Amino acid sequence: MEIYFEEKIGNPDLFTGRYQEMKSLLKWVSMSKKRLARSTAILSRRKTGKTALMHRLFNIIFHQNDGVIPFYYEIKEFDQWILNFSEDFFFNFIWQYIAFKSRKSEFLETIIEDYDTLVDVAKRENLDFLIEHIEIIKKLIHNKKDYALWNKVRDFPKFIASKQNETIIQMIDEFQYLNYYIYRDEACSLRFSDLAGSYFHTAEYKTAPILISGSWVGWLMRDLSKMLPGRFRRDYFLGNMPDHEAAETIFKYSKILDIPITNDVVQLMVDVTGGNPCYISALFYSNYPEKNFSNEDGLRETLEFEVLNDGGEIKNRWMEYILYAFHTINGTDQGISKKIVLYLSQNNDREITRDEINKKLQLNLSDYDLEKRMTALVESDIINRGASNFDFKGIGDHIFDKVFRGVYQREIEEFDPKDVTNEYKELFKKWKEKFHEICGKYSSLKGRFAEYMIINHLEFRAYNYNDLFCAMMNNLPEKFSFVNYESVWKYTASPVLKKSFEIDVYAKAGKDKYSLIGEVKNRLSPFTLSEATAFIDKANELVQEEHVEKYLFFVYSIKGFTKDAILFLKENKIAWSDDEQWLDNTIPNKM
Repeated sequence: MEIYFEEKIGNPDLFTGRYQEMKSLLKWVSMSKKRLARSTAILSRRKTGKTALMHRLFNIIFHQNDGVIPFYYEIKEFDQWILNFSEDFFFNFIWQYIAFKSRKSEFLETIIEDYDTLVDVAKRENLDFLIEHIEIIKKLIHNKKDYALWNKVRDFPKFIASKQNETIIQMIDEFQYLNYYIYRDEACSLRFSDLAGSYFHTAEYKTAPILISGSWVGWLMRDLSKMLPGRFRRDYFLGNMPDHEAAETIFKYSKILDIPITNDVVQLMVDVTGGNPCYISALFYSNYPEKNFSNEDGLRETLEFEVLNDGGEIKNRWMEYILYAFHTINGTDQGISKKIVLYLSQNNDREITRDEINKKLQLNLSDYDLEKRMTALVESDIINRGASNFDFKGIGDHIFDKVFRGVYQREIEEFDPKDVTNEYKELFKKWKEKFHEICGKYSSLKGRFAEYMIINHLEFRAYNYNDLFCAMMNNLPEKFSFVNYESVWKYTASPVLKKSFEIDVYAKAGKDKYSLIGEVKNRLSPFTLSEATAFIDKANELVQEEHVEKYLFFVYSIKGFTKDAILFLKENKIAWSDDEQWLDNTIPNKM
């Protein structure tokens, strides 16, 4: 699928997983065409993939061109006068709308803040009905009608959708900043602390439903509850991916960033990160000088650097939340709050009452004062509420626990940073023992590792060792040779398609060369006839979808093939292999 709107994730191939979340959002988009979609909020901490998901959703909707128009806007983290903010909101919407209607994605690339240019483009693209509205906005700006301007531009997507009998999906990223960074006056001295409430009626319209996100979960939930009750359906997008998606993400980072990783370390990284994409990314991008994922010590040392060192991205990310929490507890003893967080973190296997916190820590606070402090910590996302409003719990994240203790435990009680090393050694030992108990998980990751090794061989080695790799395959066409492929990766059918499917390996070749489309099985049983027929069906769908002119289907199965499967592969000119050299990571990249 073409990328129209530049995605912050960078290389589009780094977008991995989130299949269920994307499926849910696409269903929401489909409902919007029938005027049935409710405005929705996605809540999760920073770097868990909210923005990447919204950007990819924008590109899918733009690509589909199927009666739904996407609009994306991010509220920035700096002080803004509402007049300037409103104008920026308007320019972003109008250019994105023109880009969609004209099918010219270049209008998405540079937002030109010039009304005369905007009018000329609207005329040129036969969108004359926009001109009257552009002139109204220009006049409001000139007369500095700030709140009148905001009312106009806030409702403008809904107004255009209604007048043109269209559906517009509005995606507003970091919505919680609306009440924090927007000011009533040009000097930015009078904060517009209830501006989110202006969406009270706007969010109800089904012609332009709104998808908002927030990285400060407690903060955004407070604003939704107080100012927009019942207006947004809440999706608690907590950030952790299932194991198989986490493994796929790790292999993808390894390939794209050219950082080798072993199967055992992949399994450890899945567990140590809990499938959190922020942690996975931080480990691969870590500045730790000795970063090495070829053994468990290398992973553990990189993790310790990220958790304990001031240069660690993971530590810095959590410190944003921690420092904000203590900053919001105005004029009170922050030491008390640190003791509370530490106590909850040390007992995060259970919910704890306010009464226990008061007595165990000898705080002697009134219920009102303690509740005020606990609410500030909850809204800062460093503790959680329990099932009851009177109970609290640590966030249950061992990485947060190590970051917090590394910074504050020494001032609260005795703490030796070596404890973190010893604790991670013990955790790694337990996780490794668990691998042998959970065979299904182990086999799943073994399959991902086999895909990863074959992909890497095709991308970096097969072309240089053509005779060796040809000898490892059966049923190759005459005069076949491996080539320097344009791209090699696991293929997942675009969500644009109604029928979803995956191909383990797709190596795209240049003109008149064989592209490879492959199935990989790394398990204890042979490849069967029914699997062969299922594979050829989805492989043919890939050929049709990607317009592949010259191709070769192949199957790799470490435990071989049934006899009827072999006959089927021969009859259908499908190559196959069970050679273990495909999983050998000692073959150098070049001769």
